[in-house]
Amino acid sequence: MRLAGATVAVTGATGFLGRYVVRGLAARGAAVVGVVRNPDRVPELASTCLALRRADLRDVDALRRGFAGAGAVVSNAALLPVRNWRTADHERTNVQGTENVLRAAAAAGVRRIVHVSTVSVYRGGGGGAKNEDHPFVTERGWLGHAYGVSKARAEVRAWALAAELGLALTTLRPCLIYGAFDTNFMPFLRALLALPVTALPAGLRLAMVYAGDVAEAVALALERDAAIGRAYNVADDPGTFWQFCDAWRAAGGRVPRVVLPLPVPFARRFDASRAAAELGWRPRPTVDALRETFALEAAAGRR
Repeated sequence: MRLAGATVAVTGATGFLGRYVVRGLAARGAAVVGVVRNPDRVPELASTCLALRRADLRDVDALRRGFAGAGAVVSNAALLPVRNWRTADHERTNVQGTENVLRAAAAAGVRRIVHVSTVSVYRGGGGGAKNEDHPFVTERGWLGHAYGVSKARAEVRAWALAAELGLALTTLRPCLIYGAFDTNFMPFLRALLALPVTALPAGLRLAMVYAGDVAEAVALALERDAAIGRAYNVADDPGTFWQFCDAWRAAGGRVPRVVLPLPVPFARRFDASRAAAELGWRPRPTVDALRETFALEAAAGRR
């Protein structure tokens, strides 16, 4: 679809990733409708969105009204595990909420859907980088948790409902997301690096991706008809955690005077070659992503 002049509804538009998605779509000329539980949470979003419409993920009728007139829906709202690990809450928000979004979109006459999933849907084990065909986690255990299991179940239901309701679905599976407006990973990292002396895991290699690059993947998925019916990992490999902190320093971030290396030989990687080949998606250099993060935070008065 052509985004310039199109109306796109985004759930969770006031959240961390949602704000990037809104900015990215608006930059391409889309008229963005934020469908959110609390429109007053981020007042400045009103200047970017065509409209902010109130709807809870539990209310199919409110969602349908929120999606009215849209040409596409980005299903982005979800419950994260940082402050809530209760299975029932994740099931209600992530699984039932996804079902409600897709049913409401169909009722509103919207066919094109991009659903934001996560690499947490993948079962543990197996060597190398996991691709989109890796098996999903199916139950809680030492390799499963409420969030991952609920997101796996949500994506399975999304594909089933897309077939049932005749929806043109794409799913995106980001890894750990960083960027401005994040209230989870970034504050922890900033506090760690603000210490005069700290220890960092020298060998730890975690897949991380900038929120702005995830928003770019959302836009590319909407623009390319070839993305319909496909799932994509959206993941970067910024090197080791030590190298990520080097990029943090190069971007102007505060770092300790003394850093002690902790030997942590662990790697978790995901294959994003499908997104590169089919969407033309490329993550930007980590130092550039961090510079943009710091600039956005400074503009918002958060640094």
